[in-house]
Amino acid sequence: MLNSLSDAQALEAEGRLAEAVQAYDDILNGTDEASTLALANFRLGTIYQGWRELFTAQRFFAQAHQLDPSNTDIRDAVAELNQHFSENREAVADEMSRKNSDQIVSLFRIATGIKLLTMEKPVQAYPLLKSRTRIFPNAAMAKHLLTDIQITEDERNSAINFLLERDWLVNTGALLYTITEKGLYNFYVELAQLHVANAAYMEAVMCYEQAYWLDSGQTYLRYQIVIWHAEAEAWDVAIEIIAELPTDVPEGIDPVAYYTAVAQSYHHIYQATQDEEAKQKVIEACEAVLRLDKKAKEVSRLLASYQGKKAWWRR
Repeated sequence: MLNSLSDAQALEAEGRLAEAVQAYDDILNGTDEASTLALANFRLGTIYQGWRELFTAQRFFAQAHQLDPSNTDIRDAVAELNQHFSENREAVADEMSRKNSDQIVSLFRIATGIKLLTMEKPVQAYPLLKSRTRIFPNAAMAKHLLTDIQITEDERNSAINFLLERDWLVNTGALLYTITEKGLYNFYVELAQLHVANAAYMEAVMCYEQAYWLDSGQTYLRYQIVIWHAEAEAWDVAIEIIAELPTDVPEGIDPVAYYTAVAQSYHHIYQATQDEEAKQKVIEACEAVLRLDKKAKEVSRLLASYQGKKAWWRR
């Protein structure tokens, strides 16, 4: 994860704002230093203000001001936004209502999609869940925008109740609700699996990465990311991740799929570099697959091409 102001500011300067939002959020969760926290909140407020997400911007500006009340840039931003709200009360109220409705719709679609999965209806669930990634391109933005949503008793439909019952939505004040990281985690994991089923492998990788960002204790997700990077033929990225992972495959991962991905990734690296270490990695991964599944003919042929021996299943 990115965790320095310079990293986040570089992303912002390059116009990679969604990534910058996530980097600034890493900072909010990774330091206790008041001036750093103030600047991260201020930059988040500035980005959201530029996107016309004024209520989210106001929340970050207020936090920045609380942390660093003497900072004139922050004070000016708070004053400017407050003045806009004061001078445009009716328009602001309409915008607040519309944004709130949009957020309720997002919660409804997430909940309905996941509920459809529990009913074994993935075809109907996929477009509902997939549509949210266009609104929330990463978990940080989803977390920031699905916050303090006003839901009246009349609006607490079956989908909202579904989220509440599973602690994926929490009450944070009078009629105000916020999606939990647990809820977002489940959303991204379920959507990743749907992407895989639809052969959208890079989209699956993105979702698994967001789930891992939300809960880095779920290390099995990194192994999933390797498998689908390899399936998408992103060999170099797969190798970078493989190098960081323990050899033993954790529970929840198909070891045949993982070691096959390792073999394929190092095979393509070897083809480009003729590096002997990469060659050995191919052989080791192929042998790991064949110990688990002697009928894995493609892997057996790959191993034979490196060893010049009979196919594994003919020995």
